Amino acid sequence: MAKRNQAAVREARNTKKEETGRVLRPKFQEEGYIAPPVQAKTDAQKEFLAALKTHDVVVFVAPAGCGKSFLTMSEVSDWLKKGIYNKIVLTRAVIPMGRSLGMLPSTLQQKFEPYLMPLLEVLWKRYGKSYYENCLASGSIELLAPEYARGRSISDVMIIDEAQSLHKDELYTMITRMEEGSKLLCIGDPFQSDIKGQNGIDWLCEFVEKNPKLQDHIKIIRATSDDIVRGGMCKQMVKAKEKESGKI
Repeated sequence: MAKRNQAAVREARNTKKEETGRVLRPKFQEEGYIAPPVQAKTDAQKEFLAALKTHDVVVFVAPAGCGKSFLTMSEVSDWLKKGIYNKIVLTRAVIPMGRSLGMLPSTLQQKFEPYLMPLLEVLWKRYGKSYYENCLASGSIELLAPEYARGRSISDVMIIDEAQSLHKDELYTMITRMEEGSKLLCIGDPFQSDIKGQNGIDWLCEFVEKNPKLQDHIKIIRATSDDIVRGGMCKQMVKAKEKESGKI
């Protein structure tokens, strides 16, 4: 059987999409497309991006609007695209904010995606949803619920989102999954913790401070409400909440 002309196949697909009214993004059609690198807007963001090159575990502790999800997923998706790492594992505590809508339907992907949406939306905007779906199918992106992490070994990159909603034992388990040469990015805002008592990310920061040898491997980046880059009234809202709670 003769091989299909790949250029003709792509052209036929694009024509069909145009006919059905689907919007095409020309940049995603370029062979080997890599999005422009992200640029730091604050000193905290600059420190975070620098730490990604030097440390095995990078913890970004910051309030809402400081670019935690955007910077993390942008950088890691670029690593995957460039072949620096072969796989991304995405996880977070499965704790809804406020009242639950009940059991979500069907597959683990469908159940877990809503919790990881802050990261996934960055990936979709950067490389398109089709790229994400292809990576899921090939196994180069995995959505991992924390309760299934014990006993696993992670040899590439893992992102823990909303780490303030993990208990310290859960975060300890995650860190001890990482193999030599892997990288763990842990992002969160302790001010929005769903944990009563000390949460995982606060515990980790204290633990690293008490064990200086860990600082060769684990870098803690802290940002404040002064580092918020999200538009609108986000910065004013966070500062007002901090003032009300006595944080400032």
